[in-house]
Amino acid sequence: MKLIENPIRLNASLHKMIPYTVRHLYGKQPIKLYRNYTLGATHVYYIDAFNRIDVVMTNTHRNIKQDQVDFVVERLFPDVAVDELTIDQLAKAEIESEVHHKLKVKDLVIISQSKAQTA
Repeated sequence: MKLIENPIRLNASLHKMIPYTVRHLYGKQPIKLYRNYTLGATHVYYIDAFNRIDVVMTNTHRNIKQDQVDFVVERLFPDVAVDELTIDQLAKAEIESEVHHKLKVKDLVIISQSKAQTA
C-alpha cells in the first residue's frame, strides 16, 4: 500500500469536497490546514483544526478495510498510541441521519485525535 499526497489546487475547498462531513465535524469552526491523500481508490483527508486532528477516509466503490485504517494510522499518526485515537467506522450512518441526505460515498471512516489544551 502507498499513501500518496495529492497537490491541492488554489480554488479547492474542503467544504466542496466533503460538505456534509465537514459540516458534521466542524460546523462553523475554522480549519487550520488540510491535506489530500489517496490510498488506491480511497481518498484520505487530513484535517487539522485548532483543537483536534481528524482524518476522513472515503471510498465511492467499496467498503474501507481495517488494514487500510491501520496503515493510515501508522503513517499519519506515527507517534500517537492507538488508544489516544477515536476511530468511527459508523460515521457515514451518523452523518446521513443528521443531514437526512444520502452521501455519495460507499464507506466513510473518521479517525480523530484531540489536542491537549495548553494554558
